[in-house]
Amino acid sequence: MQVSKDGKKIMATAKNGLFDCFLANSEKLIIEKSKIIYSPDNHSQADSLYYLESGLVALMSYSRNGEERVYLYMKGPRIISFMALLLDITKTSDIIGPTSPSHLVQMTKSRCVLYRMRGVVFRRLLESDLKFNWLMLQATAANFQEVLAHFQQAIEDSASVRLCRLMLDFSVVKDGRKILPKTMSFLEVSRYLGTHPVTVSRIMSVLKKEGCVSKEDGYVVILNEGRLHEMIENGIDIR
Repeated sequence: MQVSKDGKKIMATAKNGLFDCFLANSEKLIIEKSKIIYSPDNHSQADSLYYLESGLVALMSYSRNGEERVYLYMKGPRIISFMALLLDITKTSDIIGPTSPSHLVQMTKSRCVLYRMRGVVFRRLLESDLKFNWLMLQATAANFQEVLAHFQQAIEDSASVRLCRLMLDFSVVKDGRKILPKTMSFLEVSRYLGTHPVTVSRIMSVLKKEGCVSKEDGYVVILNEGRLHEMIENGIDIR
């Protein structure tokens, strides 16, 4: 948990300095759900980076039979889609060895507000603005820490603990209630957790019986946030 919290602190610091820079050097976009905003095979997308102001973006791939595999959800505010640009700049370095090409794409999982910065502007700012370099380093560290935390949790924690954490991390306040966005369906959640939708449904049923969550107006509503934190801290496994 500490790794994830540190990453959020770093991104909060980066936000303060980078938001103004992105406003001045980017274009605002509103992208609807289920749109790919980054693909390594799309030159225009691969030569851009984004400030995600709000919304949810999935880092994912497709299996050979076309099934989605979600590796990480990214929630604004944060900077995304810049690693390929950084690697392209450093690929001639003798210190950094060759890197394998990535086949991961980034897809909006909700309506997103983004600011797109073109690669040419990004490279110019890296060459001329020391503060921009420092803040991009912070953003890189935050993203790296979050990825490490996610995969550590996938190995060490049960599906029920990871589901509780997901609900707390991605819940939003709507009409005074803390809810899980509808885009986080049982199928979507199961892809993220690497488990079966039936498993997610079973865990949710137990959490409902314990009074931790309810289902209202098509939303999963968190009723007992403290109990979910307790289950995470104690590693409680619902079977």
